[in-house]
Order: sequence, then C-alpha cells, then structure tokens
Amino acid sequence: MQRQWTLHIVLGAVTLWLVSCIALAAEPLDRETLEPYIVPPMSLGERINDEGVWQLLNSGGAEAGFVFETEPMAPLPGFSGAPINVLVVLDLEARFLDVKLISHNEPIFVSGLGQAPFHKFFEQYRGHSITESLVVGTPYGAGTDGSALVYLDGVTKATASVRIAHESVLAATLKVAREKMSGVSTGPPAYPDLTYDEPLDWEDLVRQGLVTRHRVSNAEINAEFAGTIWADDDPEARDNPDGTFLDLWVVDIGPPSIARAVLSPGSLAELKGFMGISTSDEPILVIETARHGLVTDEFIRNTSPDLISAEQGGFPIALRDADIYIELNDALPDELHDGAALILRTDRRLGFDPTAEWTLRIKALREHGMFKPEIGSASVDITHSTDARFFKRLEAVKPTPAWVDALRNRAADLIILAVFLVGLIALLGLSLNRLAGHRYFTPIRLGILAFVIGFVGWWGQGQLSIVTPLGVIRTVAEGGSLAFLLYDPFSLVIWAVTILGFVLWGRGLFCGWL
Repeated sequence: MQRQWTLHIVLGAVTLWLVSCIALAAEPLDRETLEPYIVPPMSLGERINDEGVWQLLNSGGAEAGFVFETEPMAPLPGFSGAPINVLVVLDLEARFLDVKLISHNEPIFVSGLGQAPFHKFFEQYRGHSITESLVVGTPYGAGTDGSALVYLDGVTKATASVRIAHESVLAATLKVAREKMSGVSTGPPAYPDLTYDEPLDWEDLVRQGLVTRHRVSNAEINAEFAGTIWADDDPEARDNPDGTFLDLWVVDIGPPSIARAVLSPGSLAELKGFMGISTSDEPILVIETARHGLVTDEFIRNTSPDLISAEQGGFPIALRDADIYIELNDALPDELHDGAALILRTDRRLGFDPTAEWTLRIKALREHGMFKPEIGSASVDITHSTDARFFKRLEAVKPTPAWVDALRNRAADLIILAVFLVGLIALLGLSLNRLAGHRYFTPIRLGILAFVIGFVGWWGQGQLSIVTPLGVIRTVAEGGSLAFLLYDPFSLVIWAVTILGFVLWGRGLFCGWL
C-alpha cells in the first residue's frame, strides 16, 4: 500500500511539473530575451499582439517583417509533454529569414544525440517561403521527384521530434501569414455545432455532397508520368490501364450528425473524447479503397502523413494524424470497410474554415532504378467543403466606441457632478441672487468653491480651455466629426452648463461659482 501511495505521489508530482512547464512556457518572451536572437542590421520593433508577434525593422527603421515564437500560437506537445519553442523571423513576402531553436525538453536531444543536430535542422528553413510545400524527409537517389515539394533533412533517430517541431513552425507561421500578410483578418473560425442534430445515413451524405469521392485510373496516373524516366516503372498500371489506382473518400466528421452516420459506436465515443480534449481541432476522415493507400511504411502515428497534404486559400493546411482507432458504421459499403482509413486533424485556430472549399493533395510515388532509386511523384487534387448548417461561427467582437468607454469609466463622477450642478442652480435661484443676503453666505460660498476646486478641478480635471473651442471650430471647418468631445464627458458637462448659464445669466454662473 505504501509503495502504491509513493507511486501516486511521484506521478502526481511529475504531472504537475509538466503542466507548470507548459503554462510557464506559453507566456511570450520579453524584448530583452528576444533581441539577442536578431542579427544586425535587422532589429526588433514594437510588439504587435498578445501572442508574442513583434515587428522586424531594417537598418533604416522601416518594417521588414515579423518576429514571433511558435509556442504561444502553436503549442504542439513533444514527447516530453512540453512544446518545442522556436523563434521565427519572417520577411514581408512570407520568406524565412531565420529560424532558431529557443527551448525544448525532447529526451533524444537532451540526453542522447546532443543539441547540435536539432539546432542545425532549423537552419534549413532560411530562404524558403511558407507558400512552398515543406516536408521533412529525404528523397532517395540523385534525381528529383518532379514535384513542388521541398525536403528538409530530418535527424536520424529523432524523426518524430523533428516533425513535431516542423509542424509547430508551419502552424505558427501560417497564422501570422494569414493575419498579417493577406490583408484580411481570418476572423473567428467556424466550429461544429454540437447541438445540431439531423438524422443522416451514408446515402444521405453521398447525395448531399457531404462526402467527396475521387477516382483515378491507372491510365490517368500513367499520363502524369508520361515522358519521364518513371513512365514504365509501374507494371500493374501499364498492364491494366483501366484498373483503379486511387479511390479516395473524404468526409469531415467534426459535426456529430455526420460522424454518427460514418463511425461505429465505439469509434464515435473515442472521437467525442478526442474532441473534448482537442476542442480546436477539426477531424477529417479519409478512406482509400484502391491500391495506392494513404501512407508509406515510414509513416509515424500522430505526425503529418507523408503522402497527404492540403491547402486552402493559397496557404497550406497543417494536417496531423489524430491517432484514433477507426471502425466504420456497419451500414457503410463493404469496400469501405476493407480500405485504408485515417483520421486527420487540423487546427481551426490557424485559419482553417471547414465550410469553405479546401484542397486535399495526394502524392503518388514511383521509383526508378534498383540501387539508390530515383523517386518521382505526381499529385492528385481533391476539393471538399462541408455545408455551413453543421457549424457555428462566433461573431467578431466589435470594440466598444471610445466615447462609450469614457462614459462608463466616469459614470460615478458624472452622477456626482450632475447632482452638484442641479443643486447649485436650485440653491442660487433663477436670478442667481437668492444667497446674496444669507447670514452664512461666506462659509456657504467658500464651501462650494472648495468642492469645485477639489472635486471638479483636481479630481475630475474638468477644466475649460481655449483648446476645446478652437478644436471645435477647426473640426467644423474641415467637415470632421465632433465625437472627440465625448472622450472627456466630465469637461463636456461643465462646458454645457457654462454655455447655458452664459445665455441665461451672462458670465455670473461660471465666473462666480464654477
């Protein structure tokens, strides 16, 4: 019993330590910590937002790009449970100027391979653009695969850690690129409406276009490689051109009504548990029933699939295996049960909109040569979107006008001032001489003036200045708005009473009492 309690205490302490590490690490670094990472003549400018995005300034002091950490925006956990924090320096054209490792706790580098290989990996980003298809891996042979893929050499024995770091860099960079470089803010993302319930079956999904199917024949894939050294490197495609090379089904299973029609009760329960934890992830189910498959033998679960990529609006979508056991609904066709299935996840916070059209890209590989073969690839694109009725979208919070905030912030002062002014006018009377013969006129007057100096003047700063009427005249002459007067409602009330008093009684009210 004592041994069990000791184990529980140790596990609890470790858990608390990991949670505290993650919580502390998520706080963006300050200027003093980040400035040494910026190589002259570039320098660190002003901080742009609360997520640790800074301006990058050139030698002339003009904006040249952005500096940010990956952890505050894309805290993907590594094997240690703590995110890998990387500093990214991006120019205004979305090109990587520099990528540097700040902190991590990956066991393979801490106590195994050492830090140098991890630092060297990030040097490969320099000069590449976020619009390129950057993947971790090394193509075999000396030839190119003919695709737009850009390979970053991984670190032997640490592939998973490197891929997690790569996904963090891409996710954070995509978020900055969408918000700062596209000219349009992404706005609140759409998310599945968990309260929406609609009875659906597989036939309904297919008929309504909620499932996308794309078939590619052997002849079509042969046409992609025609004229290359890989043209005859697929004997099955050559001998059976009418056969099916790829038969892919794509369905967004984030909405409960769709997931219920696709998954078995057991897999549906596991998906609900996953989405209860990963509340910002959108799960995408892909099923392939022909001979292509979905991943290579080198694929590692819970990382990015090596044959699948995606994009939306010209920007890549960061996909990652959700590592969920997949068992399909019994009502689905038998061919789907026999196919290769994968549930991928992408973070909606990084700009993915499931209700807008996006493109899934499948890479087909061919090898040429026996020893150290050259790899060729062709891409197959499938577009998909899900009807908006299954989703909710938070309305963008409109900032309260500054004058409304000013009224709210000074509500108590304005009430006291209003009570005082009404009471003063009532005390003085319509002719302002009611107190003139009062036996306690002097102490009453001094008391009122003391309140005016203390509350209206020192506390409320309700001091009238020539600047205000000059500002009004200039604004009227230029056809501008007089809303700026509302920014100081306390002084505006004094002005209103002063002008009213001048019209009714001349300068007596203001000069004598205010």
